[in-house]
Amino acid sequence: MSTRETLSTEVIRQRIAAAREKLGKDLTIFAHYYQNIDIVRSADFVGDSLQLAQIASDKARARYIVFCAVSFMAEMARILCEPRQKVFHPESSAKCPLAEMAVIDDVEKAWARLTGTGRRFMPVVYVNSRADLKAFCGKNGGFVCTSANARKAMEYVLSQGAVPFFFPDENLGRNTAHAMGILDEEIFLWDPVKDVSDMDFPGIAGKKAILWRGFCYVHVAFRPSDVEEARKTYGDISVIVHPECTPDVVRLSDHVGSTSYIKKTVEAAGPGTKWAIGTEVNFVNCLKADNPDKLIVPLRECECRDMSNVTLLKLLTVLENLVEGRPQPEVAVDPENARYARIALERMLTIT
Repeated sequence: MSTRETLSTEVIRQRIAAAREKLGKDLTIFAHYYQNIDIVRSADFVGDSLQLAQIASDKARARYIVFCAVSFMAEMARILCEPRQKVFHPESSAKCPLAEMAVIDDVEKAWARLTGTGRRFMPVVYVNSRADLKAFCGKNGGFVCTSANARKAMEYVLSQGAVPFFFPDENLGRNTAHAMGILDEEIFLWDPVKDVSDMDFPGIAGKKAILWRGFCYVHVAFRPSDVEEARKTYGDISVIVHPECTPDVVRLSDHVGSTSYIKKTVEAAGPGTKWAIGTEVNFVNCLKADNPDKLIVPLRECECRDMSNVTLLKLLTVLENLVEGRPQPEVAVDPENARYARIALERMLTIT
């Protein structure tokens, strides 16, 4: 008899379907767009971070929630769902490296120095972050944002007469600021590696945004030469990229937006159109499979290794454990962090 490790993909799919049928309405499976196509096809809800947050807070009523993504997204579901619901993550070691580029001690140190200048700041944390950073924003009058609503978040802060302290993704913050007409010389980059005493704090006085030096390794892999090569190879191809890409790539592209924006834009395009997409390759491959009437190519084949650690086999293991009543780890968030992180997430959903 085959062990789980030697099961074919088709058998795994069949067993997932059987487990889903047994669990019925007790089960909801979430998957981020960056998951591989087999997991995407097995999910009840597929979306980007904003869409999944909205669903988790409003529509997910199942007893069991299985979240196929990196760990901060499973934590987000735990924070937003009801206490009676149990949340499971098929691979707890699937972390987001960007989310690890800002830690609470460094952020609190930065906050103390920034607010000590006498200016009014409001913290905005990108959803790609740990629960304690979301809680920090909840405690300090700030909120969470995603790539889909980063501009609304920044505009809201400025409308309140405050300066956004945006972390941990520099490129999303910078590209959003540029789209709002904020120039590089009006931006202060906080480098958590540098000694605080080395920073030019008098220079903060006239800045319109404070950004954190952090990045997504998938999206900074795209280069201006990739855009040039796509145009050279495919002629009148449209280049569409995610705002975690570097500003020089964004400037050369035809469109820039969140994962959901990329999906809607490509799906709405006419048959025969050509698209080079600068984001995670699993998502590009799903779009290609779902839109055979268009030419869709990755701007460069860049995969999120951490997302890929969540496999169809690991999803099956979670589901069969549930069916058979076997104990397995649940996603847990410190109650105090969960309380304040929820406040920050709910503020995000209010301004979306």
